[in-house]
Amino acid sequence: MTPTRDQVQQLLFECIRDYAEQARRKVEAHPDTPLIGPGAPVDSLGLVMLVTAFEAKLNETFDTQLVLASESAMSMNRSPFRSVGALVDYALELLGAGGREATA
Repeated sequence: MTPTRDQVQQLLFECIRDYAEQARRKVEAHPDTPLIGPGAPVDSLGLVMLVTAFEAKLNETFDTQLVLASESAMSMNRSPFRSVGALVDYALELLGAGGREATA
């Protein structure tokens, strides 16, 4: 099954809702929501929790072995963690590569 953008985005939204519930914060997520920097609804620990949960959901849902927080992700010119939409795009890129690291 080839995942759709909507499916992947919904998984990330679920992770954001779970994080918000655990952190007892109100977080409204949309594709432009920043995940790092000013205006981000998560702190650095929250981002780690969110990325880890999202990675687990992707791997379980799509029966793959993705690693979102890889060395190549950390060295990209534009961080795939900069916003909800960017993280969804990155996850789709990895899913399309069969779980291998993307080189964008």
